Amino acid sequence: MKKVLFVILVGLFVCLPCAAKVDVKFTPSNDCEDSIIKYINSSEKTIDIAVYSINNDKIVDALKNAYDRGVKLRILTDKLQASAKSSKVIDLYKYGINIRVNSKHKIEHNKFAIYDRQVASTGSFNWTNPASDKNSENCVFLVQDKNAVNKYCQRFEQLWSMNTQQKSDNWFKNKGI
Repeated sequence: MKKVLFVILVGLFVCLPCAAKVDVKFTPSNDCEDSIIKYINSSEKTIDIAVYSINNDKIVDALKNAYDRGVKLRILTDKLQASAKSSKVIDLYKYGINIRVNSKHKIEHNKFAIYDRQVASTGSFNWTNPASDKNSENCVFLVQDKNAVNKYCQRFEQLWSMNTQQKSDNWFKNKGI
């Protein structure tokens, strides 16, 4: 009986750290922004992002810092939003970050990121200053959930391949970049 109890306890001890964790945040507040920045800052190899709009100064700075650390960044975004006056997409592109603008769908309305293929974030949270300061939005972080993170990885790869580098480079060229 002691042996069985020991095996059960060891099994629980080993499996508990493997349990998927979901972390949910809401705005207006800095909770989503701070969590996204935390995962950007802790990423060591890759960050893949599909985001509708991006102009949040703190997130943009964290992305630039990650790029400077050698993290491989890929950002897919909406072309109409990328043209917006407050957008930071052109700034990030000029910085050298690999960005593609949507050329396949009417809009690129996703808002998800994958950090080192280990954690995914998603939700209604646009990566904008008003999303933190004024809007009612949400973000969800999927931690230690390999199945969910893999699905986001697969979707990102599909979106990335269907929105070609050539079309994106032409879009930036037409913007005078």
